[in-house]
Amino acid sequence: MDEATIYAKEIFAEAGIQRDACVLVTGDCFTGVVPYREAKSRGARIQESGAARIVPGLFDSHIHGSVGCDTMDATPEALDAIGRHLVRVGTTSWMPTTVTDDMEKIKAALRNVGAYTPADDAARVQGAFVEGPYLTEEHRGAHPTAFLRELSEGELDRLLAAGPMRALAVAPEKAGALSFIRHAIERGVHISLGHSSATYEEARAAVDAGADAAVHTFCGMSPMHHRSPMLLGEAMTDDRLYAELIADGIHVSLPAMDILRRAKPKTRLILISDALSAAGLADGDYTLGVEHVTVKGGIARTDRGNLAGSTTNVLAEVRRFIEELGEEPLAAVHMGSLNPARRFHLDGEIGSIRPGKLADFVALDKDYQVLATWKGGKEIYRA
Repeated sequence: MDEATIYAKEIFAEAGIQRDACVLVTGDCFTGVVPYREAKSRGARIQESGAARIVPGLFDSHIHGSVGCDTMDATPEALDAIGRHLVRVGTTSWMPTTVTDDMEKIKAALRNVGAYTPADDAARVQGAFVEGPYLTEEHRGAHPTAFLRELSEGELDRLLAAGPMRALAVAPEKAGALSFIRHAIERGVHISLGHSSATYEEARAAVDAGADAAVHTFCGMSPMHHRSPMLLGEAMTDDRLYAELIADGIHVSLPAMDILRRAKPKTRLILISDALSAAGLADGDYTLGVEHVTVKGGIARTDRGNLAGSTTNVLAEVRRFIEELGEEPLAAVHMGSLNPARRFHLDGEIGSIRPGKLADFVALDKDYQVLATWKGGKEIYRA
């Protein structure tokens, strides 16, 4: 079985950052992190990665597309193209995310995810996130009104039959929401609350029923008032909920990010890109589902002026948390890796550097730019 010993000035191990150290890989798994001197004394053949730091591969659990491709294209070629782009920006796992559209198109996207096997040089797929159609008109964002739907447990079962739906977005004020949420959770689907006008009480009842995350916190939900805290207040104060965050500095201001960072346990924040097909490409005209989107200065908007996803990536958000908000570096990295893995019960396999886990990791320079990416112990990208 192949063995590798790779050096970096800092290794972001799950238990803490180890300096002047080596990560040990046997086959496709991590076997340890040891000081450089110890690796040298063992006579190991040490690979000099040239990295200022080695971090776990990131996990983007809410992303529609990139490089001109979208989950809704429903082709393996689209998923491969997105997956190859992601490893270039430090993401080694992702959840293809649908958008509100004709139900048959959503099912086609799910069938495609279910049948898909990633290329060797593309990021792993960890099931799909169905964002829409069970959203509210008031906070639909880039989701078209014509395809919004009421909740149906039978329809949910048909979506599950189509493909591996790991998470589903729900506006909890919809009729029958609590029964629907319980039905979904009994079938292994995680419920994300968002695109919603829900009151605090409606949101809390949904969490009591088993919902475990807020969709892109602050965005697509009613603002919080001191006498009416709404879904946002529930997301900020109920530690049963993970809080997704698009930390691109466009969707949410730095002060608001800082408020959320201080309100939530560090283990309950999940950095997501919510990227659309324009990510990795120049400004111009794109689509998100059936919506026309214009990207100018890296900011994506529909023809109505609503923000329509982002063009960012999780590593850029991690860097912003560290450099602009002063977050502790390992905690920031885990917001984009271990936290989503924990939410989806994948933390025994991915999300951090720990013996026994898959050796998905990224070598970064001092400015948090990708030098190289490994998946399952194999280098699959070098800048």
